[in-house]
Amino acid sequence: MQFLGAILTAGLFIAVKCQLLDKTEIEDGGSFNLTCDVGRIGSVPAAVTGLHGLSIERTVLTSRKPTTVAVYSPNHSKNLTKFIPNGRQWVIEASGGRGSATDPDSNRASIKLMLYVRDAQCTDAGLYFCNANFPTVLGVSTAERSQEMTYKAKTDVPVLTLDHHNGNAPDSSNNTEGQPVKLTCSFEGPDGLAIIWFVGPIRGTNFVPYPLDNGVQMVTPSPTNDPCKRGKYESTLTFKVPAVDTMYICVAREANDETSRKTFKIVVKPRSNTGTHLGIREPHCFVMNMFLVVVAILM
Repeated sequence: MQFLGAILTAGLFIAVKCQLLDKTEIEDGGSFNLTCDVGRIGSVPAAVTGLHGLSIERTVLTSRKPTTVAVYSPNHSKNLTKFIPNGRQWVIEASGGRGSATDPDSNRASIKLMLYVRDAQCTDAGLYFCNANFPTVLGVSTAERSQEMTYKAKTDVPVLTLDHHNGNAPDSSNNTEGQPVKLTCSFEGPDGLAIIWFVGPIRGTNFVPYPLDNGVQMVTPSPTNDPCKRGKYESTLTFKVPAVDTMYICVAREANDETSRKTFKIVVKPRSNTGTHLGIREPHCFVMNMFLVVVAILM
């Protein structure tokens, strides 16, 4: 039992405290942080007393080749080396690890290397590594921990266009009852989206799904494996303007989750009725004629 206890003690590893990345999914223009320290690497023997340094690497989906982001060696003259791509809003910081003059590696547990990304984009998706370099009897060894970052393409707000648009408002039109029109919804987004139309009265709240077999045409992109590529979605309704003011809603969905929507109003213009107009004038003329006849008799 004592021998077994000695083996367990010699093989004790530093426990993993938390993840490297503060989030595992990004969108264009978002942000994320990565913290690399000894406590986040679960394969560094606790008996190791000399830690040379830490490094951050990543293998992004668009290249499949590992690249170094930063290297921190506290006891070297150039202790922090950064590899920030041109034009990117990255901040890289490092701290800790400077021991005493007689024992420069005594403070190894405090070494920390941090990456702050403030302009996330699709090319940042991939596998991120936190590496710890430490001495062994065979030389310098490396322990690492990795975590995957995925990218979620945004869905644009749909653009609704009417082929017979009347008026200055981009999201509404004045049309005549019975007029044939086409209303098109278009946007860009990731693979796997669906377009659902809803219709209802402008001043109401009871919007129902538009019947998909009633003049609906849809165009959806073919699936791609490129995380940076977005497809163009389009759907067109062909119908006659109803007798009442109506609102049409184009909704982009991923599974059961709504990702974006846009509304369009069609306001019905009153028809000009010539017969009604003449019907108003005729009684007036008849009264005038009767008045003239009475005056003639009296004279």
